[in-house]
Amino acid sequence: MEQEQKMQILQDLVALHSVNGDELPVAKYLKKLLDQAGIKNKILPLKDDANRANLVAELGTGKPILVVSGHMDTVDVNKDNWQTDPFKVTKKGDKLYGRGTTDMKAGLAAMVIAMVELKESGAEIPGTIRLLATAGEEVGQPGAEELQKQGYVDDADALLIGEPSGLFRTVFANKGELDLTISSEGKTAHSSMPFLGNNAVEHLLNVLDAIKKRIKELTAGVKNDVLGETVFNIDTIKGGNQVNAIPNHAEAELNLRTIPELANPKILQEFQAVIDNYNNSTNGHIKMSVDMDIIPIIGDRDSKLLQVVQAAGQSYVAKQEVPKEQLALMQKEAQMANTEYHEGGFLTEGVSGGTDGSKFLINHPTGFAYLMYGPGSDTPHQDNEYVSEQMYLDFVDIYKQIFTNYGK
Repeated sequence: MEQEQKMQILQDLVALHSVNGDELPVAKYLKKLLDQAGIKNKILPLKDDANRANLVAELGTGKPILVVSGHMDTVDVNKDNWQTDPFKVTKKGDKLYGRGTTDMKAGLAAMVIAMVELKESGAEIPGTIRLLATAGEEVGQPGAEELQKQGYVDDADALLIGEPSGLFRTVFANKGELDLTISSEGKTAHSSMPFLGNNAVEHLLNVLDAIKKRIKELTAGVKNDVLGETVFNIDTIKGGNQVNAIPNHAEAELNLRTIPELANPKILQEFQAVIDNYNNSTNGHIKMSVDMDIIPIIGDRDSKLLQVVQAAGQSYVAKQEVPKEQLALMQKEAQMANTEYHEGGFLTEGVSGGTDGSKFLINHPTGFAYLMYGPGSDTPHQDNEYVSEQMYLDFVDIYKQIFTNYGK
């Protein structure tokens, strides 16, 4: 496939608006590419939304089975904060700007192109490469959850997800995630007579303070050797509509990145206990809803997959000139992960960000041959997101090597 065509594929994918949904057009576009190459594939619509779908494709036959995966959705975008059109790939030097270029349409495109080029070349694939292109990774991971329930990873020997690691990082572990909404219901009154109302904002602030104290107690001294500590954030808060009225509703959204030593169910149990205690001892009416619940996963640091991936990427890593700032960052990350990083090599680590792997490996959270490795910069979810053009093209070749060498 010519370089211009590879670039056009990424441009076409970015142009498809799949912000937190509407993955079906992306799946149809990928299906057309795979159909033209003669690669068997199928689109699997999500049950509850006609505009959402997964896609499954296979190259090769038999064992071992390497499952490779990427998601088709992106996060939302504020166009006013972008210097370019976020849905049109814009090249500036080596940087390709556009929503999803890093997270993670470049990785998904590179995987599909690698499969197409291998098929067209007639290369021998020892075993099976199974592509799972998913819906909704950014919010709830419903696509990966359905594919897992449908058995598409039951016979997998390894799992490679093309999320943006960059060339130097090979990620074998991810923290889990909890997204929670804490809501408070009260009663409106004039602010000059607050005793006639019930202030939902005050109750919410009191509960949030109690939750913060409880999570601090729970996490004190609790750390995972690979993933580090639990992360807790209050990310949004809303309440009231005017300054002279007692608010009757307020809510906050919390985000936690979790580790096995303090599992998601334990956190939910403790938070609910805080809320129940508050409701029973005050006139507050607080509720908690769970918007995302994914588990932490820790793969096999000595897996064959890791060896094959690093062998495929080594020549590309070796020719990179690492800026001093990035080198310092990598060395700091290595120190936090209780390991070392040397220029010209790989940093094998666990990270706070989650992937669809948490749904795929729900029954194998530890010790599975799992890895995250894909093209991208440190701009996922950010304004003016970009990917290196050369890295995108390099990863096509890297994936081809991985696909042909894993089964040997």
